[in-house]
Amino acid sequence: MSTSKTNDKKIDKLYRNFFIPSPYQIILYLLVGALLLVLIKARTIWEELGGSLIIDTIAETPAANSAWGKIASGPLPQIVFWALIGMIMYFVVWFVWNIFINLKNDMAADKFVHPRNYDRNNYWSGVLAHKAFFALTVVVFISYIVMMFKFLPVIADSAYSALSSFNFPKDLLSTAIYVSISGLLVYVFVLLLRLSANTWQSVYKDL
Repeated sequence: MSTSKTNDKKIDKLYRNFFIPSPYQIILYLLVGALLLVLIKARTIWEELGGSLIIDTIAETPAANSAWGKIASGPLPQIVFWALIGMIMYFVVWFVWNIFINLKNDMAADKFVHPRNYDRNNYWSGVLAHKAFFALTVVVFISYIVMMFKFLPVIADSAYSALSSFNFPKDLLSTAIYVSISGLLVYVFVLLLRLSANTWQSVYKDL
């Protein structure tokens, strides 16, 4: 009985550590969320601070035009572009190949000599459940990334508007809410990333 309670406490602690961030993590998520909002509006902020005049002055010089023209027409952008395409393709091939090898290993494990109480249906139900849950987490994670990139600029625009026409304490509260929402998005991103990593590990736990 005591062993069961101890295991329940350990499981409860694991769930708490996984889902509930520590105070330091909360501060980190808020800082990252605020930084993302600033980066999204970095160009607008720079122009408001007068930085665009410096950029325009430099950009209009013949030397700058020549330098930017050489960079744009040179091989560097193409190298970066095809390197990114290659990395994405490599990841896709690696991912598909690992799934194929994993399924092959599951089929090989099913052919081993098993005890009499071995149930093939239960075995494959567990295997397919792990695969399906992992596929679901990956789809949710990718969908969330797309949603996050669409939603963050909206939050950044709202936060910037609140700061542009700052009216204490109303706009201060609004800015804090926007930063909190951005931090929450970062937290969910990290949570889904960890969940995807854990489900990926669970696929291989019996190999």
